[in-house]
Amino acid sequence: MKRLLLTGSLFVLCTSLYGQGTLPKHSTAHEIEYCSQHHKMAEMQQNDPERFASIMSGPVGHQDDHYQTGTTKTTGLIYTIPVVFHILHNNGSENISDAQIEDQLAILNRDFRRLNADANQVVSAFSTMPSDAEIEFVFATVAPNGNCFSGITRTVTTLTNDGSSGQNQVNAVVAGNDVYQGVWAHNKYLNIYVAADIGGAAGYTFNPNGGSTANATNMYYNGIFLLHDYCGSIGTSSAYTSRSLTHEVGHWLNLAHVWGSTNNPGVDCTGTDNVNDTPATKGSNLACNLSANTCTTDNAYWGFNQIDNVENYMDYSYCSKMYTQGQVDRMRTALTSSTGGRNNIWTTTNLNLVGGGPGTSLCAIDFDASQTTMCAGTTVTYTPNTTSGISAYSWSFPGGTPSTSTATSPTVTYSTPGTYNASLTVTSSSNGNTYPKSKTNYITVNANSTVSLPISEGFTSTTFPPTNWSIYNPNSSTTWVRSASVGNAPTAGNSAKFDNYNVNDATDDELRLPKADMLNYTSAQLTFHVAYAPYDATWYDGLEVLVSTDCGGTFTSVFQKVNTVLATASATTASFVPTAAQWRTETIDMTPYVGNSSVWVVFRNLAGNGNNLYIDNINLTGVAGTPTAPTASFSASGTAVCAGQSITFTSTSTGNPTSYDWSFPGGTPSSSTQQNPTITYSTPGTYNVSLTATNSGGSNTSTQNNYVTVNAVPSAPTITPGGPTTFCQGGSVTLTSSVASGNTWSNGGATSNSITVSTSGTYTVTQTASGCTSPASSSVTVTVNSNPTVTFGSVGQLCVYDSPVTLTQGSPSGGTYSGTGVSGNQFNPATAGLGTWPVTYNYTNGNGCSGSAQTSVVVDDCAAIDENAVNPVLIYPNPSNGILKIDAGTNLLEQIEVFNNMGQLVYVLDGEQSTHQEINLMNVASGVYTVRVQTDLGTQHVAVMIDKK
Repeated sequence: MKRLLLTGSLFVLCTSLYGQGTLPKHSTAHEIEYCSQHHKMAEMQQNDPERFASIMSGPVGHQDDHYQTGTTKTTGLIYTIPVVFHILHNNGSENISDAQIEDQLAILNRDFRRLNADANQVVSAFSTMPSDAEIEFVFATVAPNGNCFSGITRTVTTLTNDGSSGQNQVNAVVAGNDVYQGVWAHNKYLNIYVAADIGGAAGYTFNPNGGSTANATNMYYNGIFLLHDYCGSIGTSSAYTSRSLTHEVGHWLNLAHVWGSTNNPGVDCTGTDNVNDTPATKGSNLACNLSANTCTTDNAYWGFNQIDNVENYMDYSYCSKMYTQGQVDRMRTALTSSTGGRNNIWTTTNLNLVGGGPGTSLCAIDFDASQTTMCAGTTVTYTPNTTSGISAYSWSFPGGTPSTSTATSPTVTYSTPGTYNASLTVTSSSNGNTYPKSKTNYITVNANSTVSLPISEGFTSTTFPPTNWSIYNPNSSTTWVRSASVGNAPTAGNSAKFDNYNVNDATDDELRLPKADMLNYTSAQLTFHVAYAPYDATWYDGLEVLVSTDCGGTFTSVFQKVNTVLATASATTASFVPTAAQWRTETIDMTPYVGNSSVWVVFRNLAGNGNNLYIDNINLTGVAGTPTAPTASFSASGTAVCAGQSITFTSTSTGNPTSYDWSFPGGTPSSSTQQNPTITYSTPGTYNVSLTATNSGGSNTSTQNNYVTVNAVPSAPTITPGGPTTFCQGGSVTLTSSVASGNTWSNGGATSNSITVSTSGTYTVTQTASGCTSPASSSVTVTVNSNPTVTFGSVGQLCVYDSPVTLTQGSPSGGTYSGTGVSGNQFNPATAGLGTWPVTYNYTNGNGCSGSAQTSVVVDDCAAIDENAVNPVLIYPNPSNGILKIDAGTNLLEQIEVFNNMGQLVYVLDGEQSTHQEINLMNVASGVYTVRVQTDLGTQHVAVMIDKK
């Protein structure tokens, strides 16, 4: 075959152009099912029907009109989800590196925050629809036992190769991981299990299910399972398989496949994902047909027949890159539901508990550098992610000056090119423990040696890359090469080539020119020749030119063309080799970069597995002279902040400044030479900001007086309970804040001065004033004790002349009886008299909470058979062993009742209409009983003795 085939072809969810990856066009039918969620849900229905019945439903499971419209915007509230990756391995390649796991988390955050560049390349029908879910994911850093860890556990087990039972794999993690052996509560951690086999799928999970409590079963039913070679885009995985977790987290947040709740796309149009702004579709299976229109039932929402949203993360296509707003609404709604504990996992209380993010635990200590790639001689400022609860800092900067520091936010100068580590260890002010954080190869220092213009290269020399040129190839795979047979005049026969035809290098490798000294020029331009043909409408590539003036710290795109816009020839399925007529000259104005002493130009291949790309005759030239001095100006991320918050200032200066000098009175730091510094303001007040921009033509200063307003953070309010905070069910207590307005209560965000509480919980309140929110108040715990469940059994019908009956029918025992005819715990028919009398049973438990139940007691006159009546009722033998014969003579028996000596009915026989009857009382205890016999003539009571000896 003319194409390089992948070994062990797989069905995967992948992405499109610009470093996100596409499935190679030579891939064959899949052997691994992408997502087995529907099969696992069916297993749950069979194995745990009660749990299956708890799957999220109602407005969340089947959206109401508000959610279906897909037009509701997100709220600005960022939900942060703490994640634990549980790696199951048997010391093989499935024991993936921390770096691969960190890469997967970064991809998850990129996709859910719509930071993926390919979201800007969706087809025009959906170009405005890719949405930011405002959901972020962080490593949990505190295990259930309170110990620090990295957010990753590792379990050595042969079950990594046996995914037939996900529950067994979970049990192996619970029993044998290297961090904490026990339950990792599903309402506190998003557990992701990574193994070599998970039952024939690339990934699976379940829709939210069960309550918010945790046990090992919930760890299974509320966790996500992932193959190791579908985790991240590096190591054992690749860009092709890097978005499987994005898809599975969608399910975990209650999304269905775009065609409905099955694993089988392409069947029919009857399914639905209950999200209106995802068009009706049969769904894709491996293909990426961007014009597909498999269903024609979209008029109800769209008003017309919309094409399929093939590029949706919840499809099976290999070009997914977006969630719609309707899907975002649905996921965010799932996070507010107690089903599966989703509404607890992102709370501040839980993040504090599991160390999920800045400031929540010193286990999560982290730091940032003001820049990580720079020229030699650059000064870097390091900042910890929190300063709360820290008594001491110990920094280490190999290769930097100074090489160590105990400052909170030190500045370090790197003078020698190279790649360097950095580390921080902090000491807790509360317990004296130390917490370390290290970053390997964190700082890259590039030499700032430059060459003069012009730079001209036709690749005629066999040395490649040419002298002082370099190649950026982070994955050490196929990259730019010199072609010794293809080129354009005046250097025909030589060029730089990228083989997109046979490979898809998703890291987008770069060919980098030498750094150019453009300090004393008035204008400049870059020209080059390019030749390219796409493979077809699906498989195509791109070329981008970028410029850096800070040795690679930041790059700015100055040229980008893809597909037919880049093409110099028609699409061809053959390996493209251009003719002399299939070259084009491109020209880029580089004047905006004159006045800089170091200008770095790079050519970036935008891999799409399309066809060969060639560039030749690169010329960077300039007109010498002194540039015009810049005009200084700036903007800010905000001009009103709360004390302790930070502002990022951005230079908007024109005229190509080469250096910056900022002044921030009242800020930390109070000055900066960065182009876009971030400054923290700790003291309330109003402050000026000044920027001086400089190039070789001179300097210019812009000062904004009273530019920044820093508002005070109000003090934490206090809570005053209006009564006892422990009470019985049905009671309540009013909690009142010490401030009249600006309150926000922890129980659902109530904003009133007082709230009335009738449920158990811990309650706090914050105050917001001038946009600043106070720390939370001290908490008040409300305990609501349950009332007892009280029952009162029936009391048999009594005769007015019966002796008092002891009442024992109330439960639980130990309560009191009250009502007409009741004295102590006895009911006296003679005292009550004829009638139906309500009797109440009251019981109070150990918490002082009471309950009651009521029954009715009937007192009858029990008219007896006249003493002179013929054929009185005979009952024999008496005493009896339990078998009694009843003879009513010529009268008809209508009802027979037997009562014990407490008046409790122990036997009844109705409607016999016979003159003789035998009854069996063998099941009652020995003792004296009253037999009440009702005939068509009247009622007679006969005392009988049951003696079973």
